[in-house]
Amino acid sequence: MDRISYLQLVSDSCRDKMSSTKEEAMAVKAYHGADSFQGLYYELAQMELAKATGIIPHVRDYIIDKALDRMDTRLDCADFVIPAIIRMLYEHRGTDRLPEEMAKRMEKSLIGFKYWLDEPGEVHACYFTENHQVLFYSAEYLAGQLFPDAVFTNNGMTGRERKAHGAKALRKWLSWRWRFGFSEWLTQGYYMDDILGLVNLMVYAEDEDIRLQSRMIVDLLVFDLAAHGFRGHLPTTHGRVYTDFIIEPDHEDCSHLMRFLFDEGSNEGLCGAAVMLASVGYECPGAVAEVYNKREMTIHQRMSVDAADAAAFGIDPKDFENIMFFWGMQTYSDRVCIDNSLKVFPIWNWMTNRVRAYKERYELCDEAGVPAPDAPDFTAMTQVDICTRKTKDYIISCAQDFRKGRMGYQQHPWTASLGGRAVIFTTNPASLEYQNRPNRWAGNLCLPRAVQHENVLFCIYRIMPDFVDYLNSHLYFPKHEMDEVVEEKGYIFGRKGKGYIAVSVISAGDQYWEEKDKALFAHVYGEKAEEMYQKAEDYEYVAQGHAAVWAVEMGSEGENGSFRAFIDGFKEKGLAGDTHAFTYFSPTFGEMRCGWGKELVVEGKTINIHQYPRYDMPGCEMAFDADEINICGDKHTLSMQFDKLIHTEG
Repeated sequence: MDRISYLQLVSDSCRDKMSSTKEEAMAVKAYHGADSFQGLYYELAQMELAKATGIIPHVRDYIIDKALDRMDTRLDCADFVIPAIIRMLYEHRGTDRLPEEMAKRMEKSLIGFKYWLDEPGEVHACYFTENHQVLFYSAEYLAGQLFPDAVFTNNGMTGRERKAHGAKALRKWLSWRWRFGFSEWLTQGYYMDDILGLVNLMVYAEDEDIRLQSRMIVDLLVFDLAAHGFRGHLPTTHGRVYTDFIIEPDHEDCSHLMRFLFDEGSNEGLCGAAVMLASVGYECPGAVAEVYNKREMTIHQRMSVDAADAAAFGIDPKDFENIMFFWGMQTYSDRVCIDNSLKVFPIWNWMTNRVRAYKERYELCDEAGVPAPDAPDFTAMTQVDICTRKTKDYIISCAQDFRKGRMGYQQHPWTASLGGRAVIFTTNPASLEYQNRPNRWAGNLCLPRAVQHENVLFCIYRIMPDFVDYLNSHLYFPKHEMDEVVEEKGYIFGRKGKGYIAVSVISAGDQYWEEKDKALFAHVYGEKAEEMYQKAEDYEYVAQGHAAVWAVEMGSEGENGSFRAFIDGFKEKGLAGDTHAFTYFSPTFGEMRCGWGKELVVEGKTINIHQYPRYDMPGCEMAFDADEINICGDKHTLSMQFDKLIHTEG
């Protein structure tokens, strides 16, 4: 979709959802939407349209005030709006599109902002996750570049000093992302926040390396969306997930961007990253667009590293200059870096208390001569080996054997989809609500062992007995989103369009369909909750007991013939054994064997599920920690060499 058409789509789709009065808009507390503080991106879209058409927009100064108030009070996610402010000042200041009085207030907020943890002022926001890091670094760099002679009031640095400070941190972040990918892998929201932090850099950065390398990282993020995208959505494994996004794919932030990039995805809502890329006239590389349009492929991909392996890649955990590498992976409590983690917050706060507790655990265990896990934190996003299989009819995606048996946070090991809201996955619920991290559907209290080969996946749960209230796993399988559902032979079979899925489970306890919960629909759909609730049928299938094996197999009319033929290809009770060792009869592969501590064996052959390359897929082979990537389509190519600053499209 061309940039003006997309910006007009944003304008039209948001207009009907805006409050009718200033008072109503100012009362909105949400993080997203045209009336939230991130509604600033709607105002940016209006300015960009005005620049193209000459029609001066009506700027809702009270929405801009809301965004600037969030900056001035230094609340969490204030960094999300700074890219829009930077763009407005660079492109629209001095025109009728941006009143000078408002531009001056933006300038004041940027000059008074707290850009990093070690500056004066209390910490009310998260600075250190992977996406927040680049947002703060780029904000500091660009604000300093914009106002080089100004004295930034929070710590007395000049703009030039700010720019130099931000540049140093940016160069590390950019290098880490190129070399190791994203610890917040394939996230429906945080990939968009990474892009927010990079777009202005690839246009305005005066340092050539930062400008070009930022463009390369944006292209890599877009490449991930193209490779793993399915019908305008990203129904894959995720480093971090939220209930809203996974239950209703049209709510994904990335789906709005995919509408702009690939002309498939959500038609409604507001995605800052999409508005920014449209504003700067970003064009998806032809080779990447070809990858998105390739409807059948298997992808193997590796991202992130284990903290204990970082030194082998030249990231010394004893060097405090590298501490944000570990905090970006949320491995702050790992033994290799915990001493430096204690220096991040020298005075007490929520993170200091946590890190000190882990440090004391190591000391007590060492004193007693007993082992202690060296990578304990439940939020950690360490090395991940991703397998995704997609055809024109379905997609299934898995984080292979990721931190099995550990406490989880927002990590999402696997998803299958037949398109739209017909998404299927399992979790070990951490609660019966939908806000916490983890909760009923987003994340896992105890991480399973999920493994995949092509179109077949196993998800094995062995839940720690400490969590006595949640000794079960459950399947999200929305019957109402399927064209057909059949239960026989010990399987749940589903069809949507020409895509098929079969799910079977063996567990230590009873199995049953749970009653639907109005609270889920209220959380996801808001004012449409009752309508969606009434349409819904069973969607939650529970397997009681601490131990369970879920087997999932995908198929299609093209691969299996009719839906009935697909069903007939399965044997009665084709899944047998327990979590320690089981066998499964696959219509695609025949006998498959696996277990909690067993290798995945298919037709007598052991399947490798670890140490994947950075990319291993049709049209792209890239070794892990390589400097060069080449993406080859049928008509286009994209070649990037990070250190040599080469970006070539053909």
